Amino acid sequence: MKTESIAIIGAGIIGVTSAYLLARAGYRVMLLDADEGPALGTSFANGAQLSYSYTDAMASPGLVAKMPRILLGRDPAFRVRMSADGQLLRWGGRFLLHARASREERNTRNILRLSLHSREVMHATQAEAGIEFQHRPSGKLHLYGSRQDLEQAAARVRQKGEWGCPQRVLDWRQCLALEPGLAQLASPMAGGVHSPLDEVGDCHRFALALLDRLRQQPGFEAHYHCRVHRLHKEGSRITGLDTSQGSITADAYLLATGPDSLALARGIGLHIPIYPIKGYSITVPATERAPAVCITDVDNKVVFARVGDRLRVAGCADIVGDDRTLDQDRIDHLLRVCRQRFPEAGDYDRLLDRWTGFRPVTPSSAPIIGRAGADNLYLNLGHGMLGWTLAMGSASLLAARIGGTPAPIDDSGLRPADHGLG
Repeated sequence: MKTESIAIIGAGIIGVTSAYLLARAGYRVMLLDADEGPALGTSFANGAQLSYSYTDAMASPGLVAKMPRILLGRDPAFRVRMSADGQLLRWGGRFLLHARASREERNTRNILRLSLHSREVMHATQAEAGIEFQHRPSGKLHLYGSRQDLEQAAARVRQKGEWGCPQRVLDWRQCLALEPGLAQLASPMAGGVHSPLDEVGDCHRFALALLDRLRQQPGFEAHYHCRVHRLHKEGSRITGLDTSQGSITADAYLLATGPDSLALARGIGLHIPIYPIKGYSITVPATERAPAVCITDVDNKVVFARVGDRLRVAGCADIVGDDRTLDQDRIDHLLRVCRQRFPEAGDYDRLLDRWTGFRPVTPSSAPIIGRAGADNLYLNLGHGMLGWTLAMGSASLLAARIGGTPAPIDDSGLRPADHGLG
């Protein structure tokens, strides 16, 4: 059966970019979201960094070594709320399998390949659509406090160079020359890794700008305040959706709602291996001392990005189930790191925004892109901390899958079958 219309469940950055490229390919697209507008969940106030070079899988020998410290609550970045949650136990078991060095290297390389493709598609889209979203080719600097950590990072830099991704290891003097704003740190760091390909931009603005272009496409519809309750499956096909706005039908369907896709998928017997990991951000007015280069404080797992006249600071990785409350302790933690690291970079007494959201993480950290669960059901989810970075590349890969054309890149590790899904 020919696919002419596609209903996309989820209007975050993954859903919006998928809608854009599918509409450009000639499909009639319906974009559905339970919220009042697009990109108001995890995409609304993320770290703002397009981290094309930093695709390292979360499951790694290094993280496993830190597990005792994390479980004892002694790691500033991670929190784990232990429970008998069967989903967490199953996901955690698979996560540990991916933490072996050989798998971590393979997963990182698979994600990097998608990331570099995403950068190309993003630049082509910017040139074509002429959109403004406070984008800057800022580059990024990962700062390391210990010499040992910096030396370990250098080994991955050499690897990524072989994989086509340029990075440089810098000593502290070179870091200061690259970003003079580092002079406000109370004490010198061991050094850093500079990633010149990385960029910065406002994810929410980008989504809104793409939607402005989408509205000019024939057959495009956006339905907000539209909660999808159920997928109807007959035989091997999805035949419709039960929603808060009534029944909706299309030729094909796309799940792009991250963790919120899990219940819908289970309704048709599809068990997607992702788990929500909660993150936080704050946005404050930037000062003249705000770093121009995007910064990742590796010791605290906190990122700093100047976006226009604002400073976005994001971090934390909390495994707390479906707890969606905004924990003020985590906001206070981000503020403490700001005042310790970059005391003159922002007006921290004027919080413009406090945010929390879920990052849908697979055991391998690689997203799931392609058909699964039914002949006309597709997935584009599981991007973890890199949804903004991987969005355009993932949408490009998805469009090829739906259109039956060759994948634009080697999609090893990204197919549903690679994640145990049929």
